[in-house]
Amino acid sequence: MLSAKPQHSHHRWLRLRTFGDVPTLRSGQGAAVVAGSVYIFGGCDAVMQNDIYRFDVDTHEWCAVTCDDGPSPRAAFGMCSGPGQYDFTVACGCGLGERSAQSDIWSFDVRRRRWRKLFESPRAAYGVSICWHGSTLLLWGGTSGVEYYASLYAFTLHTGSIVRVNTSGCGPSKRYKHVSFVYGNDMYVCGGGTFSPTERSMGMHKLNLTTLVWQRLGDDREGVSIGRTACTCCFDVESSKAWVFGGFDSDAKRLQAFQTFDVVSNAWAEVGGVKAETSPAPRAFHSMVLCRGALFMFLGADGNVCYDDVWRYSIRSTPPPLQHLATRAFLTLPGGECPHGVPGEMRTLIDAVKQSRS
Repeated sequence: MLSAKPQHSHHRWLRLRTFGDVPTLRSGQGAAVVAGSVYIFGGCDAVMQNDIYRFDVDTHEWCAVTCDDGPSPRAAFGMCSGPGQYDFTVACGCGLGERSAQSDIWSFDVRRRRWRKLFESPRAAYGVSICWHGSTLLLWGGTSGVEYYASLYAFTLHTGSIVRVNTSGCGPSKRYKHVSFVYGNDMYVCGGGTFSPTERSMGMHKLNLTTLVWQRLGDDREGVSIGRTACTCCFDVESSKAWVFGGFDSDAKRLQAFQTFDVVSNAWAEVGGVKAETSPAPRAFHSMVLCRGALFMFLGADGNVCYDDVWRYSIRSTPPPLQHLATRAFLTLPGGECPHGVPGEMRTLIDAVKQSRS
């Protein structure tokens, strides 16, 4: 279903009608939510990219972000929000050539539109996962293109220290293109493989960040998802669930599978009421973020077929900002031109909403 309406239909996928500086067809890009907008970086559209786009989740407008030099063009890197409230972080990744794995770690300030190099990882890799735990960046797994890894590195922002963290317990096997997130004092890892999925079922692993002991969760429950690589995962604190979509299985088949993992009950479940014909096409190497109670999915590929679409799945209602409520109220009034007393930023927003509805 294609939608440009501001109302959110709950518990079903809606393909959004977007406009503006729409990114090219691509896969292997990264996405992060910063200050209520989604930022897309990099990826591959036959050539490697290092461009940045901002997506407005209310108006559905794309804007290209111009900035000074930063990371080289790349795909299959780690990306997450932080360390500050106006930053996102990009780590490692690869180019098109052999031995093109990268080791640099950068942050981007969306207000100043400025890159800052944070660290140089001891190991060049791609397909890594990253997440911030306070002022420490946790980087796990990845591959050099020859060897796969199951190691954890901690990069501390304030001291500049870089430590390989020794862990114990039942941890994940070596892999790349997995996903990770931090909840409380635990880091979770799922998915990924040594190209193909490492495991037949979708294991969820939890690392206690105090004891540094791994646990494997949920294997003895019904509804365990099929193993997959290059899927996406978003954690929703309010529901205590990780939402997982897509990826490819051991036969390299792209998946449309859509599941949740409850970190309280340690149980996998299919997302009910979702029809395949009105859902995003099967894909891998896509991006998905959680913003204002909804999942937003971007781009990705099914083999040689790349996508430039954007989808939304609303988990719950979240009131829009007051500026957007005022804009909608203005558009219900007779006439169509902005009065002279309307501030410039409101005029821009009104024009954007008008265009999204056209």
